[in-house]
Amino acid sequence: MEVGPTATNKHTLCGYAWGDVVNSLIKAIGAGDMVRAQRWAAELVCSEQGLGKLEAALVHAWAQHVANNNPAWCMSWIHSASQIRALWARSGESTKAIRNTPVVRQLVAEAVTSLTLSEKRALPKLPTADDCFRDAEAMRTRFRTGQGVVDQLCCRRIWSAGIESNDLRMIGNEYEAAVRATNLNRALFWVIWFITLDSQTEQPAVKERGPPHLTPKQRKSLIWFLVDLIRDIANDQAFLSTDERAGVFNSITMMWNKLGAKGRRDCLAAITMMICEHIARRSTPRLTAGPNIPSYDSIKSQNSTIDGVYTAIAEEARKYMLEVPKINGLVDDAKERAAARMSAVDKMALAYALLSGSNKK
Repeated sequence: MEVGPTATNKHTLCGYAWGDVVNSLIKAIGAGDMVRAQRWAAELVCSEQGLGKLEAALVHAWAQHVANNNPAWCMSWIHSASQIRALWARSGESTKAIRNTPVVRQLVAEAVTSLTLSEKRALPKLPTADDCFRDAEAMRTRFRTGQGVVDQLCCRRIWSAGIESNDLRMIGNEYEAAVRATNLNRALFWVIWFITLDSQTEQPAVKERGPPHLTPKQRKSLIWFLVDLIRDIANDQAFLSTDERAGVFNSITMMWNKLGAKGRRDCLAAITMMICEHIARRSTPRLTAGPNIPSYDSIKSQNSTIDGVYTAIAEEARKYMLEVPKINGLVDDAKERAAARMSAVDKMALAYALLSGSNKK
């Protein structure tokens, strides 16, 4: 029986390293390169384990390059991702069935096209953990001497007295005050402070937050306090419509583990930046035109040849199978062949043959 090409933990269907494919997809979207963006997105759709990586990669690309100029993209992607997940479950979690489903191909292609056609705007340079460590002692002194900002509205609602540490409340107040003052650099500093503090052994007490699909330990992450705080500020400031806000925060919730530390950091930074700029726009009477969001017609027109991308991937995968047939895990019996062992008698016979050969020389 002929065995088809299969992705493994180390490589995709066509033999590319997972990290290379994900990074290439994000970079292609940032560069507005439609051909490469569609190619690498399709590679993930075609590969076992690829759908989860695709979901997170597109959200990360949105945060890095598009968030400010197309915040509603998350709402449409949540609907598409939910539909793809339903089809995945209905197919019995069959990658072959999913990659050959026209609806899946179109939904992914439309999400990629929307990101690629959107106006780009990169995230600003973010502070680092070293910046937080450098300012830590000064911040402690400031808090001890009562020089921190007064209680902020949203933080007061989110913080649970008697359960969560008072330090958490003070840090949350600092973040909210910076956002309301549209001091983006300072707000981003506190985002990194939360993330850095979450990685330390000694942390402020915090109650369980986050979605139920996470473990209790994951739900006690300090970052969930920040997510809830940002969500409350977004609601308080009427940032985006209700559905669009839900799309942004549901994207982070659904892909939390798959986003990884860098993806979560960039998403929280992007949302912070968007809210700061939203508050700044509301405080000025000047009207300015927003960015041009790609129309549905322009998105559809780009995807008429998407099946050709999948056909090319199938051909490349077949060639890869012929060129590298013995990669461990690529074909069913490769592991068995690699694990074959010689019996003691065979080893003795081989040793005798080698010895005889050397004597003849």
